[in-house]
Amino acid sequence: MTAKIIAIGNQKGGVGKSTVTMQLAGALCRRGFKVLVVDADEQATATRWSAMSEETPFPANVVGLAASGSKLHRELQKFVNQYDIILVDCPPSVSAPTPQSAFLVSDLVLIPTRPSLADIWAVQETLKLIERAKAVNEGIQAAILLNAKQPNTQLGRDAVEILEGFDAVLLKATLHLRQAYPQSVVLGGTVHDVPGGKPAQAEVEELTTEVLSLLGVK
Repeated sequence: MTAKIIAIGNQKGGVGKSTVTMQLAGALCRRGFKVLVVDADEQATATRWSAMSEETPFPANVVGLAASGSKLHRELQKFVNQYDIILVDCPPSVSAPTPQSAFLVSDLVLIPTRPSLADIWAVQETLKLIERAKAVNEGIQAAILLNAKQPNTQLGRDAVEILEGFDAVLLKATLHLRQAYPQSVVLGGTVHDVPGGKPAQAEVEELTTEVLSLLGVK
């Protein structure tokens, strides 16, 4: 089949785009999908992450295409017949040409946000860019993922209430503030490789199931 393309983007940095990209990639591979991670961020976090493991290679292929800029959508088309799912780790500035290019061919834009007002404001700007992309890519979907949430806090509850009012799907899946996520980077893998990482693994699996449902993929 032609690959489904998921862009992971947010105008603001530090919201966990690379974390979400790599965890989702690993979980999809565990389910038997052939996955490509496109590192479109000049910081190259995904590329460095995948190179950390000295033993077991990262389960998804990772390719750096940050230099493609406004031509990224053309570069992505070269891979659509080779993979089931392509994940694009976008740079933080949505005003840059790279995210705009990625959105032109994406089936889904996944927008991670931390439960802070500054991050939530950035979600609104990202949604505006997605709306503009619909002029070319009518089928594009948007979904918001609450990341680094601390359980049972008023800040977390307030963030959910605000995000539910946005013109995008707020995923039921939530990634909480857990040590398993940074530990998985050190291992060059995912939370599925972290001993004692079951709570984080369950969160990532819920995210994966929900994303596949949005894409209509079984």
